[in-house]
Amino acid sequence: MNATERLVDPAAREELLRRMWYWHDARWFAAVAGEVGIDAANRVNRGIVRALGQTEMRRLMRALSVEGVDGIGDELALFEAGRDLFVPASLIESSVCAAGDHAYDVAIARCFVHDNIVRAGIADVYECAVFDRIAGWHDAWGLPLMDEPPTATCAMAAGRACGRRFAIG
Repeated sequence: MNATERLVDPAAREELLRRMWYWHDARWFAAVAGEVGIDAANRVNRGIVRALGQTEMRRLMRALSVEGVDGIGDELALFEAGRDLFVPASLIESSVCAAGDHAYDVAIARCFVHDNIVRAGIADVYECAVFDRIAGWHDAWGLPLMDEPPTATCAMAAGRACGRRFAIG
């Protein structure tokens, strides 16, 4: 039996691959910050994370044979599917709930990004891109947001609650 045959549990394989991708992402960010500075790294990272969100949601919708989004119910169903696949509870512990017909609230209780930027000592200068990913999901859905995600450092690292309302513009 070769080494990969021992990883027969699909969830274990998926978790290993996901964690390696995020390890790569963190090292990429550190390298860019070291080469061109933290401001440029933050700006580029937020743009890439949003583009990633758009692409991953388009691919997820295609895999699920979903052609469009019609209402908050569809948004929340796709949000849950994206969260479960791309950032499951092992990485980000979050909740989402409708806030009317055209908005929903996301609250984050535990976040691997927070953990990693604190460990790296950059929590005071790293601009959170978690909500940029969700904005990318909206781009894929064709549902522009009323307000763009703000430029902000990590709320959790500053001792504040982490969350945001997403309202369709």
